[in-house]
Amino acid sequence: MDGLRRNVGSHRSPQVHLLVDSMKATDWQAHSVRGFLSGTLRKKMGLKLESTKREDGDRVYSLV
Repeated sequence: MDGLRRNVGSHRSPQVHLLVDSMKATDWQAHSVRGFLSGTLRKKMGLKLESTKREDGDRVYSLV
């Protein structure tokens, strides 16, 4: 859960955040991280996230 708290804190900055970074910090699979971002950050906390896919294929999330 500590990795998850650090992750949430990093989403509060306007910088981009890679899905793989969240996976490493929490030891979660990609679908679990995406579920957290959608369910907790977007729906419960009301934060607006933007999701884009970079040219190298990595998924990037940032606060809007």
